[in-house]
Amino acid sequence: MKFKKVLTGSALSLALLMSAAPAFAASPTASASAENSPISTKADAGINAIKLVQSPNGNFAASFVLDGTTWIFKSKYYDSSKGYWVGIYESVDK
Repeated sequence: MKFKKVLTGSALSLALLMSAAPAFAASPTASASAENSPISTKADAGINAIKLVQSPNGNFAASFVLDGTTWIFKSKYYDSSKGYWVGIYESVDK
């Protein structure tokens, strides 16, 4: 009887682990070696684009121009899982 409970518990644990496998899938990575390098951009109709920029020391420019688009600094936060600061910029141009 005890063996049957252990076997059932193990099977249920394995099934739960396998159903959560997509959550453990590899996420896109960014190069941590380039200081203040853009790591993502998000745009939507009618909303200014957002750019996330990483920095090892938390220093960010007030604004910058990249490919003809002007980006204005909005805020920053520390990503403790990756060990660097992330600056949030919003585009002036739509």
